Amino acid sequence: MFKILIITLALCLVAVILAAPVDHVTSTTQPPVAILESSNEKHEDGSYNFSYLSEDGTHRKEEAVLRNPGSDNEYLEISGSYSYFDANGQEVTVTYKADDHGFVPEGGAILPQISVAAKQVSQLVVAQPDLEYAKPPKV
Repeated sequence: MFKILIITLALCLVAVILAAPVDHVTSTTQPPVAILESSNEKHEDGSYNFSYLSEDGTHRKEEAVLRNPGSDNEYLEISGSYSYFDANGQEVTVTYKADDHGFVPEGGAILPQISVAAKQVSQLVVAQPDLEYAKPPKV
């Protein structure tokens, strides 16, 4: 019986130690990066464009164009790019496009195999499924 009491007390002590707050974690937060330039436009048809440039050299630019407006095959064709500096100070730039056939990223840290595979899939002509639902109303 005494052994069970000692084991129980030891387990309780371990639980208390593990539950104690840890103060040795140091904060690695950095001050916010200022945005030097930014723009955005949104159009009635859903198309848009935006861009920004921050003080650390990071920038992004994106444009969306409405294709086949008013048809059953209406979609946004999106293209853009973003850029940042990695831990070694090298600029990394990624460009991308997205449309009714998929998303294709290229450059930067994107493996070439991923870009090639995404491009191949996006170029496949796939028959549109016969979906029996009503499109939501345009806002």
